[in-house]
Amino acid sequence: MDSKRKSSILKYSRLIFIILLLVSNTFAWFIYATKIDNQVSVHVKAWDVVFEAGDTAIENTVNISVESVYPGMEDYEYEIKAYNRSEVSATMTYQLLEARILNDSYITVEGRAVRGETPLATDLTSQQLMSRLTNNYPFSITISTSSSTIDSEDGEETYTLSVVWPYESGNDALDTQWGINAASYKAAHPTESSIALKLKVTITQNIDESPSQDPDPGS
Repeated sequence: MDSKRKSSILKYSRLIFIILLLVSNTFAWFIYATKIDNQVSVHVKAWDVVFEAGDTAIENTVNISVESVYPGMEDYEYEIKAYNRSEVSATMTYQLLEARILNDSYITVEGRAVRGETPLATDLTSQQLMSRLTNNYPFSITISTSSSTIDSEDGEETYTLSVVWPYESGNDALDTQWGINAASYKAAHPTESSIALKLKVTITQNIDESPSQDPDPGS
């Protein structure tokens, strides 16, 4: 092999190495820059509502906003607390009515019902949308509770909504793409939250536990 050919091969090898190095550094720089430039202090938030005695279901609509999302963000938590002051236990349930994840907007079947609208064929149920928010993004949005039953007389229960985006979710391509999407969205909509959710929380007393009437003292 002549020296001229060796020189050409060496030159191309160096070029390929430089390209690979630039690609690697660009990815690392992007993740780092996204984490630093979009740093927002997100604290645990609590929404406290007291549910008094009553034999009808009590409903509350809760709007939750997450200002900014990015790889390695501080875990976001929002607590929905309910207190049962009645003489019987109660059951606590929730429905996800609407969600916006950057430019992705959803209205659930339950959300259409609340609006008085006919559901579209493409609408998801509350449960289906929660599954999508948990599994289809590099960050996960989940709602957890230790129990759906609230004990009588000062019983307390908490729903906790969490948004978690690890620095490395295990899918570099998805992290990068959604990191770019998140940065682009905030640049175009600086005053809007990156995530907006609308929940309906319902408390229903367990009627079968209703206290019996006091006996007639004259009987």
